[in-house]
This record gives sequence, structure tokens and C-alpha cells, in this order.
Amino acid sequence: MSLGMAITVAPLTTTVMNSVGEGEAGTASGINNAVSRTGGLLAIAVLNIVLVGVFGGILEPRVSSLNLPAGVRQAIAGQYSRLAGIEIPRGVGGTIQAAIQQAINDAYITGFRTVMLICAGLALASAVISWLMIAGKVANRAGSAAAVEQHS
Repeated sequence: MSLGMAITVAPLTTTVMNSVGEGEAGTASGINNAVSRTGGLLAIAVLNIVLVGVFGGILEPRVSSLNLPAGVRQAIAGQYSRLAGIEIPRGVGGTIQAAIQQAINDAYITGFRTVMLICAGLALASAVISWLMIAGKVANRAGSAAAVEQHS
């Protein structure tokens, strides 16, 4: 993800700044930064909702299948937002505790993988959109340059 950001952010910022005149550079920079930060905040919020949803969706049936006392199930369910940091209630036997911990770990890994697949898909989609948009601009510029040469 860091490599992808390093490859895309600098060229994107350069493109934005080169597309405006000197008098509009401050506004363009401000808008670019605001959009970038807003996108990051929204991504974190939405992806966190996805992670917690997938985590709970995977963990709940696994915990239910262990035939735990209702109090233990409720104590675990009340901590879903803690993700892999869920504390297993005291008094749970060693084998059952290990099964609960394995269920927690599996649910977290599944949620994390889901979020990473979404990120990869979004990165791929943005690369395709950028390629299509830039390819169109290059073709338009090449055609404009050829037209200028013909009139010269």
C-alpha cells in the first residue's frame, strides 16, 4: 500500500498543480489536500465498518457452535468492536478457551483479508480509470499537436 501511495500521490499532485496557473496554485493545492484527507478519513471509517461487520459475521456462528453458556456468549458478543483484542471471560476451560481464541483469530484474519481485497480492488479500479483518462488526454494532445503542425 505504501508503494502504491508513493507511486500515485506525487504524480497526482504534480498533475493537479501543473493544470492550473500560478494565480490558482494555492486554491488547487488546498483542494487537492482536502480531497486527499477526506478520502482517507472516509476510507478508514468505511473499511472499519466492513472489518467489524465481517468479523462479527464470522465469529458469531463459530461461538454459537461451541455451545457456551449464554453469559459467556454475551460477554464475547459485547466486545466485537475490540476485534482480536476480545478478552475471553474467566472460568472458561482450556480447550474451550483455545477454541474461542481460534475463532477470534480466524474471524479477524477473514475481516482483514476482506478489507485488503477491497483496497486492492479500489487501487486497481483507480489505476484503470487513470490509465483511461490519461490515455485520452495524450491522444487529444497528440492530435492537437499534429493539427498545429499542419497549419504551420
